Amino acid sequence: MRFLLLCLFCFQCSTCLAAIPQIEVGASNNLPLDHPSILLMEKAYQQLGYQMKLVVMPLERSAYESNKGQLLDAELSRTEEAAAMLPNMLRVKVPIGHIRITAFSRNTAIKIDNWQDLSAWRVDVLRGIYLAKINMQGQSYTEVNHIPQAIQRLLSGRTDIAVLLGDETEWLLHQDLALPIYSIQ
Repeated sequence: MRFLLLCLFCFQCSTCLAAIPQIEVGASNNLPLDHPSILLMEKAYQQLGYQMKLVVMPLERSAYESNKGQLLDAELSRTEEAAAMLPNMLRVKVPIGHIRITAFSRNTAIKIDNWQDLSAWRVDVLRGIYLAKINMQGQSYTEVNHIPQAIQRLLSGRTDIAVLLGDETEWLLHQDLALPIYSIQ
């Protein structure tokens, strides 16, 4: 009898645990898992009664999959400018944070005042940064898949400037303090 009660109790507990709906959220493979935006969104979804499952992938694929709505339910973050390019996603109008798009180079003498100033240089842009795509229209640039690829291209001299996610790139650069790469002010 006790065994039967124990089995019923375990079954009841497992159905309670399974009853928590899960939301699949796409996130950049450039983010550390303890990034403040990840922790904030986990807490927000938890307060709404959802278990957030983070699905890490490249930025552009995350946007594509979220917009399609089959593999992912949401994206961790996107800029307001990306909304026009992702018509199937509902935009949360309350910003949860700010994304810094930053230009990096090995050359400390480069000065950039606007997007058009980039046309004089060989430029790499992290694939999936829609703000850069919009502002770089008509200019030539190379898309890179992830931040370490852009850093390697800067170090090897294959590009002059890399337009990347500022916070994530600076976090990576601080891991190896000897890298001669600087944000352009």
